[in-house]
Amino acid sequence: MDVIIQGAGGIGGVIAAELLRAGYTPALVTGNAEIADRIRQRGLCVTVPGRAFAIHPPAVSSLSELDPARRFDVALLAMKATRVLKAAGEVEPHLDPDGFVVSLQNGIVEDALSDRLGKQRVVSAVVGWGGTMHAPGVVERTSDGEIHLGELDAPVSERVRQTARLLEAVTPVVCSDNMRGVLWSKLAINATITTLGALAGQLLGEMLVDRIARKVFAAIYAEAIDTADALGVVLERVAAPPRLLYAPRSASFARRLAVDALIRAVGFRYRKLKSSMLQSLERGRSTEIDYLNGYIARRANQADVPAPCNTAATRMVKEIERGEREIGPQNLAELAGLI
Repeated sequence: MDVIIQGAGGIGGVIAAELLRAGYTPALVTGNAEIADRIRQRGLCVTVPGRAFAIHPPAVSSLSELDPARRFDVALLAMKATRVLKAAGEVEPHLDPDGFVVSLQNGIVEDALSDRLGKQRVVSAVVGWGGTMHAPGVVERTSDGEIHLGELDAPVSERVRQTARLLEAVTPVVCSDNMRGVLWSKLAINATITTLGALAGQLLGEMLVDRIARKVFAAIYAEAIDTADALGVVLERVAAPPRLLYAPRSASFARRLAVDALIRAVGFRYRKLKSSMLQSLERGRSTEIDYLNGYIARRANQADVPAPCNTAATRMVKEIERGEREIGPQNLAELAGLI
């Protein structure tokens, strides 16, 4: 497969480096001239669990720098969700007639991508490991995990199997006949950990020692699960059973107490985790909120499911983006008032 990778941050950079080490020759488009220059000058410096290495791909900052006659079988989209539609539109003319894109974003972008390119051009993926870019061209895979891969609303296809064989050079791959279920299970986690960390301005461990934060966590998570259920989505296991942290409105006191304890344990285990959305806000950049809690709120409204916490969390993050709200634990207290 002739591959193009768009984005050289924590996810795209690690994938590009591992594919190059395995003998593939992907085109790497960073979208950022500084990052492309650093990679060309110093190489792509990568740390993964148990090893570190440097490799020197011919990175470019723009598709216009590639051979205009080259056509790609697959484009791995590894940028923020806020830029994925633009990137997909730019790469489409460079795809083979049977070529397609693979979405690697947080949140659910596949519906918007399918509307833009057509569903036949889109394969869905969920990355189950963390990645970060410490500096231009310096990336780290921060945890182990799998990539879940599949068609959005169809059984596993031959093109999914071929892409899985490609990505197995990077990490174990699970091919799924139910990517909707995978996407919603991951969405429920991201919409809590990522968004609440951004609103509170705290590391996960700092945040989840507070009972109010755990209460809001449980409510946002439950709204996501309730919405998925109403839409007929069959949730899939991603790292953990999807209902492990679920306490429905009708849950007993004992069940709520058990979920609270589990959420506290999550906070302890990942206590040093800093929300990627918080990092975006600190840098003055737009967030992926419309593809996380905003997506849940929209789909909940369509399914006639109450989702006051996801709706309010979306509004709050946008107010922070506009400079109309301060980051801090007081935001979680405000959300708790809606429960």
